[in-house]
Amino acid sequence: MGDETTAGDSSRRGTMLRRPFLSAVGACSGLGIASALGLSSVDSVRATQDDEETDWEAAADERIEEHRTADLEVRVVDRNGDPIDGADVDVTMTEHDYGFGTAVNAGTLIEESEPGDEYREHIPELFNKAVMENQHKWRFFEDDPDLADEATEWVLDQDLELRGHACLWASVDSAAVPEDVVSAMGREWDDGGVTDPEEDPEHVLERATEHIETIMEHYGDDITEWDVVNEAVNEPGFIRTIDDVTRGFEGPTLAEWYQLADDIGSEHGVGIDVNDYNVLVGPNTGTRQFYQDQIEFLLEEDVDLDGVGLQCHFSRGNTLEPDQVMDGLDLYADYDADIRITEFDTEGGSWDDEEKGEYLHMFLKTVFSHPATTDFVMWGFWDGRHWYDDAPLFYEDWEPKPGYEYYTNLVFDEWWTDEDGQTDSGVYETQAFHGEYELTASYEGEDASTTATITDDDTIELELDNEAGEDSIPGFGVSAALAGLAGLAGYAWLRDGDAETA
Repeated sequence: MGDETTAGDSSRRGTMLRRPFLSAVGACSGLGIASALGLSSVDSVRATQDDEETDWEAAADERIEEHRTADLEVRVVDRNGDPIDGADVDVTMTEHDYGFGTAVNAGTLIEESEPGDEYREHIPELFNKAVMENQHKWRFFEDDPDLADEATEWVLDQDLELRGHACLWASVDSAAVPEDVVSAMGREWDDGGVTDPEEDPEHVLERATEHIETIMEHYGDDITEWDVVNEAVNEPGFIRTIDDVTRGFEGPTLAEWYQLADDIGSEHGVGIDVNDYNVLVGPNTGTRQFYQDQIEFLLEEDVDLDGVGLQCHFSRGNTLEPDQVMDGLDLYADYDADIRITEFDTEGGSWDDEEKGEYLHMFLKTVFSHPATTDFVMWGFWDGRHWYDDAPLFYEDWEPKPGYEYYTNLVFDEWWTDEDGQTDSGVYETQAFHGEYELTASYEGEDASTTATITDDDTIELELDNEAGEDSIPGFGVSAALAGLAGLAGYAWLRDGDAETA
């Protein structure tokens, strides 16, 4: 939605960069000190709140444990398949399954500049997903496809997922529509040089339909999902011009465009989304109802929607309480589509940056706790490239805002799994947040590792090239060796009288 302030292997490399960086930053903070003392970030936050956790946060934590974690067993065996007791196991998360993203400015990514250096550094450290703020929009793409392609390549080179925003957006004043199409809409646009428009619905239809196919085919599976017609509820200008209907979000052409996008997306494994504003913030009940009407209309037209995008530009006056957030998300949870927060930010001078950070903490945790959500994307993270110069994480001089610590404490501490321990009867158990992992086991000089995607309860086996009981009873490692020295009767005593044989 926002205008750009225009300036002209299963483990992701980006994550491997950002995790050590954030650990170092955390070690210098109060929460980092708490971690060093064996306290989690949430423990230290609660301590500063006089050990009182609000009801909403306790409920959110319960939902997060239920919906965002899995029980993981790592089974360690020797070359004969016998379990190894006392093997060291490391469970290291390398990437979240959940999408944590930001809008990015294509020019700042590509142009050489000192601010651009920091910009490029922080994006792969903090996020696993991105979306172009402007450069994939129709007029911007047609005017400079090379910049769009270079910025796209940069994002993909960081192993980030990339949202497509947007195939079509009828916002003339935001410079998202080519001049010839503006004229064919019958709209004057002084800034774009359209002063004598001539309405031509057929031209709008032909050009827009062609563009959907062009841009989706151009990027293929480089894009994870596309906002096909952005803000069809609030910016229905294309459909009103072509179909001459009042409710543009229910025009027959809209259904045809989504059906076309659905066909192309199916070929490339790319999702198709709706996206609009005032559909969660507020609450704006009328706009929410219109948005549901649009979704239901498209579903009735056999469009297979993959995502429901909820723009979330919050000022102090339209914030929500946690129960209101959950109620709003519930409105869209039954459409068999992923719910994505697509454009989060907090702006305005009526609340200070600490309050904005606290709101980010509440809203992000509540959204993450809802099982139907899959993505949380900020509409920019740095004041130097933000449509209101008021981004959630950094001031223009790159000094972190309070929101930075709230965000990183949740995403890279409270919701991040780095665990280690030893096997008991050949098994090490832990609870793991959904994501990508490196798993390593070692015993008596031998080690083995693998990568895994953990999104459900799982058991993963690692085989070491030794024998668990070369000097004792096979299969029980050190404890078995000690038992062997004490004699079989002694071993039986150590095992509570239940002697086992290999």
